[in-house]
Amino acid sequence: MAAPRHRVLTEELLTGIADGTYPVGSRFPTEEQLCATHGLARETVRRALRRLEELGLVSRRPGAGTTVVAARPVADYQPFARSAEDILALAVETRIVHPTSAEILLDADTARRVGADEGSPWFVVRGARTRRGDDIPVCWSEQYLRADLPHDKILRVSFQAEDLAGKPVEQIISAALLTDEMARALGADSASAALVITRRHYDRDGHLASVGIHTHPADRYQISTRL
Repeated sequence: MAAPRHRVLTEELLTGIADGTYPVGSRFPTEEQLCATHGLARETVRRALRRLEELGLVSRRPGAGTTVVAARPVADYQPFARSAEDILALAVETRIVHPTSAEILLDADTARRVGADEGSPWFVVRGARTRRGDDIPVCWSEQYLRADLPHDKILRVSFQAEDLAGKPVEQIISAALLTDEMARALGADSASAALVITRRHYDRDGHLASVGIHTHPADRYQISTRL
């Protein structure tokens, strides 16, 4: 199933801001022009522009159009999700740089981290994750998908709200040490402390379908709450 059209447009506009096609201070094409160029309905275009406004990237004023006010999202990076919308937002607002992918059989250690049987077949995408418009990596991401499921969603990051609706997600925070591979990609010290956020996604039958493991150097992320 294809990604929602408003999210595809959001991705294109985010890329345009990041690569300088729409520099800070410039104006986007009008809603009418975006509708005509992309063959989209007005509400679809407005949803994409609202998302960019929520990220603090553009300013929208009646009669003045849409102006780019920032080259990167101003909201704090918050990988600990509190809702399905948070998970979808993270997929849009961040990306894995130069990802590698492979079909693997889980060894004992990886099976423990994923929460699946040792020797079971999975598809994995790995790499350093950055916020769009920023080259500084925030974490090392591993996205595991059960081998019998289509790979296109995880490769194209084309998740939809329907993919999460009514399906359990288990989120775990743990501590770990950075491996040599992670440390090199993140510009951190090997074997230094890290904060790991693991999200296990289950299908409607309760079977584990996919797992995201995001490892953050301890000095780059913290969780703070007020009681």
